[in-house]
Amino acid sequence: MIRLIKADFYRVLHTKGFIVTGIVMIAFAVVNVLTGNSVGMGVNMDTTLPSGIDLKTSIDAAVFSSSILVYLLIGVFVIVFGYEFSQKTYKNSLTAGVSRLQFVVAKYISQVLYLTFFIVLHFAAVMLTAYLKFGSTQADFFSFVLETFLLAVAISLLISVVFSLASLLLVGLGSMVGAAILIVVYPIAVQIIYTITEWDQLRYFDFLGFIQVLGVGQLKSDEILPYVIVSAVVTILSLVASTLIIRNKEL
Repeated sequence: MIRLIKADFYRVLHTKGFIVTGIVMIAFAVVNVLTGNSVGMGVNMDTTLPSGIDLKTSIDAAVFSSSILVYLLIGVFVIVFGYEFSQKTYKNSLTAGVSRLQFVVAKYISQVLYLTFFIVLHFAAVMLTAYLKFGSTQADFFSFVLETFLLAVAISLLISVVFSLASLLLVGLGSMVGAAILIVVYPIAVQIIYTITEWDQLRYFDFLGFIQVLGVGQLKSDEILPYVIVSAVVTILSLVASTLIIRNKEL
């Protein structure tokens, strides 16, 4: 499995998509800070930001905009997972003695690592731009940076839940287009279904909206656990289902 992850690193680092994604993430961060805008979606989200503009509220705005990052990071899914299935090169790994479970888990880990890298890069760009523009009024700047880093990691894990569902669709249908559409449509579909049904439990499947309200302190500690459990269960079930589907595919 480690060999697969290393191979992904070598391949991805030599693609133009890696550089382009990094530039887009930085540009999105800089534009948001300079314009003072935040854009997001989610059934959990209260779009009211604290009054005043400074380093802290710039990070809050970036957290609110985190649901948009899933669209900017589709390239990560295509490069890490989609390419092998569209070119059918995944068969080379499976015939070389790698188990189906190892293959699926390795791809998921690779996606999480790249998502984390790009999202941390995005928040670093937000923080640097805001610091240069507004300065810092944080009493403990190191703790603030650490908290922001943990939020970035949490966002990457939650986006990876959506990516795991897209991976399941890709493995099941063999359609890169269908998987990409799922990534694009999922946040919107959750919002529409919630608006129509007003089913309160649906908020636990609003993975992107969850990190938005978490980041601005709209959830108490005892309210977080159900979101974490649902996210973990959906991810595990997606990985297991992908493994079973690949196991039944002809090589």
